[in-house]
Amino acid sequence: MSSSAQDPTAFPFPPGPLGEPPTELSGLRSACPVSRVTLPSGDEAWVVSGYDEVVTALTDRRLSRAALRTPGAPRMVKGPDFGDNPYSIFNLDGADHARLRRLIAGAFAPRRAEELRARVQEITDELIDRVAALPQPVDIYHEFCTVLPIWVVCEIVGAPLADRDRIKTWTETLMSVGPNERRLATREAMTAYVRELVAARRAEPRHDLLSALVQARDADDRLSEAELSWLGAELLLAGHDTTVNTIGRGVFQLLRHRDQWELLTARPDELTEPAVEEVFRYAPPSDVGLLRVALEDVELAGTSIGRGEGVIPLMHASSRDERQFAEPERFDITRADNRHLVFGYGPHHCPGAGVARMELQVAFGTLARRLPGLRLAVDPEEVKWIGGHITLRTEGLPVTF
Repeated sequence: MSSSAQDPTAFPFPPGPLGEPPTELSGLRSACPVSRVTLPSGDEAWVVSGYDEVVTALTDRRLSRAALRTPGAPRMVKGPDFGDNPYSIFNLDGADHARLRRLIAGAFAPRRAEELRARVQEITDELIDRVAALPQPVDIYHEFCTVLPIWVVCEIVGAPLADRDRIKTWTETLMSVGPNERRLATREAMTAYVRELVAARRAEPRHDLLSALVQARDADDRLSEAELSWLGAELLLAGHDTTVNTIGRGVFQLLRHRDQWELLTARPDELTEPAVEEVFRYAPPSDVGLLRVALEDVELAGTSIGRGEGVIPLMHASSRDERQFAEPERFDITRADNRHLVFGYGPHHCPGAGVARMELQVAFGTLARRLPGLRLAVDPEEVKWIGGHITLRTEGLPVTF
């Protein structure tokens, strides 16, 4: 590990108060945008927190996800982990990564998102009808925020909606950070479930993404059987978890900043889209980041990173960089030119960004129109946030309307 005057601090950092990013990040970003940390495994790595530095790290092909499988590479946790999986789209670089991205790109492209908008609106209206019929206060996180994205991704991928509770439970385990025996067992259970879905689509194809992937495997030989099952599992997992927690954090921040909620309810047609982008910037779904490994010696923002060392670009931290955003600590749904990095940048830019944006636009726009009197039923300080996961989630969000 390269030398540094700063002693490594433990990472991930605990969430900040009121669902804000970790308080450690503001000091690191201004004083040391490339900082050394200690991971739960005991290995050391570098976290990147400045906007320009994160862009550089995300586009530098010398920082590799595939190299996580190199013997002796730094690990987030001890023992076997996701980084060992050679079939995961998250662990591929270059041509193999591009090949799998092309297979799913059409299902999540902005054009496809617009085609799905009417169906997402139907689901959202049905869920709000249910919420409106419940005795108050209502836990809108569990009754709405957690249900909408998993319903949508089940329809896109082709998983039975009746299985959404199983998928949700698996996801919560898989997105945790810490001892990994339970996560690895859950990973096997979820991929076995997808293999059953694959067999069903082979017998009876449908108009869903999993059927298209089966076609790409059987007729075109564009991916292996192992890649097929892993990709299906990861689409179900990543296709809803980040959206769940962004909607939850977004509703909280909108209601916490009452003036911004009232602004949105007064001008939903005009402000829903910029409100969604400000939620992504101010309250992104994750306070962690994906570990990469340097393939050779790299210099980043004047810091020497040695070959084989770990680097974690923190997209969420870059969203509070005052060099890029005016008054970054202010939640402002009228903010213009909001070029946040919540979906990443470069080759690993999230392929589901278009669908996620559309879901949040429908969710926040419909809440603003149909439940303009929505407000927190408790003080913001009483809302509890759960750490120890790749994405930040709340225990619940009680509201009245």
